[in-house]
Amino acid sequence: MGKILICFLFLFFLSIQKIDSVLLFRHFNIQFSNHLPDNKKLMFECRSGNDAASKVVFISSDTTFTFKFRVYLKTLIWCNLWKGPNYEQHVKLNAFIAKESFIHDICGGRKPNVCFWQAQEDGIYVRNNAAGTFKFMYKWDTQRPKSILS
Repeated sequence: MGKILICFLFLFFLSIQKIDSVLLFRHFNIQFSNHLPDNKKLMFECRSGNDAASKVVFISSDTTFTFKFRVYLKTLIWCNLWKGPNYEQHVKLNAFIAKESFIHDICGGRKPNVCFWQAQEDGIYVRNNAAGTFKFMYKWDTQRPKSILS
């Protein structure tokens, strides 16, 4: 009986290691960096799953904001970003999707465990972690959402 229990525990811990090495239960980070000119602030809010509301964050020029989370099945984090000073230019984006294809194709891999988004004057870029390069992803929209600013 003892050998069976030891074998079961070994296989159990090995399976948890495998799940973690794929993606589930990993700690991950999303970073937003404000590279807007003329000291314009970046305003954003992010939501996940069934979150009814989230905190609105303002970050100053040349500043980075990081939030950490743990990846579960079907983790999806989407964000709304607004460019200051009048916050009339907006972008809605999927900041994180719990799929290996998103991690590798959009964020550029899991090392480091971060998806790095950068706001610039013409739009939003994402950094490919492996190459260290930025890729243009979203252009600013001029519609002003009323839900946040009303």
